[in-house]
This record gives sequence, C-alpha cells and structure tokens, in this order.
Amino acid sequence: MVEPTRTRTSLGIARAGLLIGMALFATAACVDSATHGPDGMFRGGPDHAGVYPGAYASGHGQVEWAFQTGGPVRGSPLIDGDLVLVGSGDGRLYAIDRASGEERWRFEASAAVQSSVAVHGGLVYFGDRSNVFYALDRRTGRERWRVETGPDKPWDWGHEGWDYFTSSPVIAGNLVIVGSGDGNVYGFEPATGTERWRVATGGRVRSSPAVADGAAFVGSADGLLYAIDLETGELRWSFETEGASFNSAEFGFDRKTIQSSPAVSRGRVFFGSRDGKFYAVDASTGELAWRFDHSTPWVVSSPAIYEGAAIVGTSDGLYVHAMSIETGEEIWRFETGDRVFSSPAVSGGVVYVGIHSGRFLALDAATGVQSWELRFGGAVMSSPVVHEGRAYFGCDDGYVYAVRLEDGPAPGRAVYWDAERTGWNTFAGHEGVRDFFESRGYEVLDRFQLARFMEASNGESGRSVVVFAMDDLPATVAAVASDTVLARRYLDSGGKIVWLGLPPLSLERDADGNITAFSRDGPQALVGVDHSRYDMDQYAAHPTLEGERWGFTDWWVSVSGVDVSEITTALALDEKGGAPAWVKNYGGPAGSGFVSLWGTYRPMPARYYEQVRRVAEYGLGIAVAER
Repeated sequence: MVEPTRTRTSLGIARAGLLIGMALFATAACVDSATHGPDGMFRGGPDHAGVYPGAYASGHGQVEWAFQTGGPVRGSPLIDGDLVLVGSGDGRLYAIDRASGEERWRFEASAAVQSSVAVHGGLVYFGDRSNVFYALDRRTGRERWRVETGPDKPWDWGHEGWDYFTSSPVIAGNLVIVGSGDGNVYGFEPATGTERWRVATGGRVRSSPAVADGAAFVGSADGLLYAIDLETGELRWSFETEGASFNSAEFGFDRKTIQSSPAVSRGRVFFGSRDGKFYAVDASTGELAWRFDHSTPWVVSSPAIYEGAAIVGTSDGLYVHAMSIETGEEIWRFETGDRVFSSPAVSGGVVYVGIHSGRFLALDAATGVQSWELRFGGAVMSSPVVHEGRAYFGCDDGYVYAVRLEDGPAPGRAVYWDAERTGWNTFAGHEGVRDFFESRGYEVLDRFQLARFMEASNGESGRSVVVFAMDDLPATVAAVASDTVLARRYLDSGGKIVWLGLPPLSLERDADGNITAFSRDGPQALVGVDHSRYDMDQYAAHPTLEGERWGFTDWWVSVSGVDVSEITTALALDEKGGAPAWVKNYGGPAGSGFVSLWGTYRPMPARYYEQVRRVAEYGLGIAVAER
C-alpha cells in the first residue's frame, strides 16, 4: 500500500522568491480572513483542507431552502457574507440570498459554469467551460474584466470522458491562480486580469490549485502534479504519478488524469488520481511520502484534512475512507454503494459528502459511522460547504440546497401503501409514487403501521408527513374513536397528509368493496372542505405564488378545483378560478394540514414526483426559492 514512485525535480531553480511568496501568502490570509472569513475560495481556504468552523450536530439535516437553476450544479457553492455564490450547467453564475434562498443577481457566462468561485477585494472570480475567466462586481454581478484562454488541449487517448469539473481559482496575495483546459496554469492580477505568468502542462488542468509556503500545487491530465513558485511563476518541481506512464487506450478508460484538487497540510501535498492511487508528497521537494492503492477506481474527490486524517471518496470503489496523513494507513471506511465524486467537508467532527445515487451523508469523522442522510433527485457531485449551522451544495436535479444541521430526531416522513388494499385504490401509478418516496428515505407503511405512525405523531406538531400513494383511507385511521377519526386527530395535532387521487371518502362501497356511488359530501367529514364544485372536467392548473414557494414549478392538466373560500392556501388555480391543489390547515404550524394535489384517478407523470416531494416537505423545513 505504501510504495515509492518516480519524482522529477527542476534543476537550478532559484529560491530567492520563496520568502517573498510566503510573505504575500501570509498577507493574503490575514486580509481574506478579516474580510470574508474562511470561505473566500474553494475548499474553505488556500490550503484546500475542506474543514469549516462549526459545532457538532448530532441529530439530522433538514432542507431549509432549495434554489432552482436550469442545469446540473456540480461546482461547490461559496458563502460570502449574506450571499451564496454558485454556478450551474445552464451557463449562469447565481448570487443567492443566504437567509431566504432568493436570487439577488445572475450573470450569463459563455458556457456551463462548473468551477467554484473565489471572492477578494469586492470581486468574484470564476471560469466557465469555454475557458473564459471572469471577474464580477460582488454587489451587482456586473462584469469587471474577462480573459479568454486557449481552446481545450486534446486528450491523449481521445475518450477520457467524465470531464465534469473545471479548475477553481485560488487567491494568494496579489495573484489569482487558476488552471485552464488549454493546459496552462495562470497567475492573474486580481484588479485587472493582467497575466503575471503562465506555466504549461502536458494536459488539461481541471484540478484546482492549492497554495502554501509560497507555491501553488496543481494536477494536470498528463498525470503530473506541479509546484509553481508564486512570485516568479517558475516550476519548483513536478511529481509523476504512476498514471503518467499509462496508455489509457490499453485500459479502455482514463488512467492518467489528476482531476482531484490537492490539499496541503504539515508540509505535505495530498491528492488523488485516475490511476487509482491517492498520494502524499513532500511540499518542498516533491518526494513521495506514501501512496494508497485503490487498484483501478479513480480518486476524483478532493481530500479533507482533519485531525491527522485525509478523508476522500472513490469512484468505482464505492466508498469514503480516512487515511493517516503520516503513514497512509486506512483508519476507517464507509461503503456508499455508489460513486463518490463529491469532496468531503468536515465541520464539528462530522464529514458531509454527496453520492452519485443522490444521497447526502453525514458521517462521524473519527469512526466513519453514518449519523444521517438525505436523498435527492439527482447525483450529488458538488462539494458541500458548511457555514453557521448549514451545509450548502448543488445537485444534478438543478437545485442548490441549504440544509440546516440540527440536533434531535428527524421529522417523520412516510408513504402509505398497502398490498392488501390495492382493490380499494383507484389512483393509477400508485406503485411508482411508492417507489419514488421510498427511494427518498420515506418509510413505507401499511394500514396498521399507518395507524401507529399517526398515533405516535400526535403532539409532535409540524414534525411529520404522510404521502398517500393510494387514494384509500383505511378503517385503521378512519374509524370513529373519541368522537373524531384518527386521521383527523392527526391533522388537528399539526400533522400533514399529502393526498393524491380521488378525494378521501368520496366513494361509497358495499360490503365487498364494490363502488356503488360517488359522494361529494364524503370528504367534508374528514377535511372540512366543501367539494360541491368538484367534478371530473379537465382544466389547466397553474401554480400560484404560494404554490411556487411550496415547490411547484410546472403547470398541469387537472380536475376542476374547490372553492378558494373553503381552504387555507391555494397552491394552484384553474381556468374557472377554483383550486385544484390546495391546503387546509387545522391550527398547526405553517405547512401542516391536509394537502390535496392531484384529485383524480389518472396517473401522475413521474416528472411531477419531485415537486410533490418538495410540497410534502414544505413546513418540515423546506422552502423553494423562485428562479
């Protein structure tokens, strides 16, 4: 596991600039820390340690807001004062209000923005997929300058693929340092974009430079790690990974690129490679200290350095693990079940990291034991940032999420589906709804478990939700007890029911369960809403502003709605002014109560499932900001 490899050091390179570079770096650290705190650049600082201040959160994560973009969000957000700055595959950089999740401004770049930003001196720096590098006014988002670097350098093999991220800038004194797809590493003057120096490598530079001791450390697609003198732009040394000598065509996939961004700690540089190795090299000489062999799985993830451990994820290895930064010995390993491109962040002794399957994990930093997880509608390749009790990250579902880190038990989330009650259900597509919500961490309940869930949730106002994948209200929760049915007592206590399909108790049946009549009076007994306007006519339903806040983004064709005077909140309106999607609150906190969303037996298209989930979780801590 710990082996030597080849190292090349540049000959006769003067060290006169070292002390100057160190002084510049020290000055930059003081200025940035005072102005912007530790979050002024990718991975929390110039050393890219991925560690953020914060207290230990022992309980769970709860989505506080979600901001929709028009493409996958794979770069890491940056927290700068009251702003969250993040790019998207839709070709825009967004400034989002950190408290509300609402948009402050957006900037139209020339191509997808999958780098992270840096902030310094009132300017925001980032690059896009077309190798254009920008500086924007932090307050307004207006362009101050741009530099167009060269076209992407061709791949050695030609089919390397998975080229998802671009280099993120780092600030060091009077320099902004960033890599480009044209194969160069650039040092620009922050105020003007004037090029101070450039260093050519043998491949695209997707790795983000880390800075320490007057040098920038960055990997390239040629399989080499470069140490560049900050003051002169001269090469101090370069380190050849094992993959530098590989011919990827012989393997059928890339075995050369260093896509991982290095971290620097205790005089060593730590980074992964697509050759399946994780390396620790001496920051002064480039000599190998140790390496961990993952066999063939890539290490695209960038390491977090925390309390003597390097914590990183692997691709086809399907795990996150911690290694001793002194010896390279593995300390712990957590099996993820899917690829990990996201770079772990550590705060308060907890590791936060995203997974390709859409899971967002919280692991104990000392043991690797999972504390909790959330599940989302796309791969989480974005590297999280933790700031003042919240984790921020992007997702391939196009959203930027703010997750509140809390102590105590998580809110109850369940989906009702009972194999023995399918004959009492009319809602088509119920199995797809069940499977979707189960994949997002909801507990699937049969009719008996549903009753226990509702009984246990009484008194936990606003802390639970049940999505009915079947439009069946079983006798276990509909039978009269203590003058009111259990389902209504659950609603009165601040619980939340999300209903899909025909209105509850609207079908009259005989003893064998055969439908004998449709009753518009039936729902009134449970939810207290007059359904006399309800019928099966089909009209366009458009979300209201409140509906957008709850999570709707699209219109749909629905049955005619109920009278808005009968409900608490109209989530959508039809052509006749009725509410086909609505909320009736029973005195619980905002977001609780009975929520009717579909109102018909017709199947719901799968593309709406995620919107239903956001509506279900609104009030448990989620609010969706308008785009």
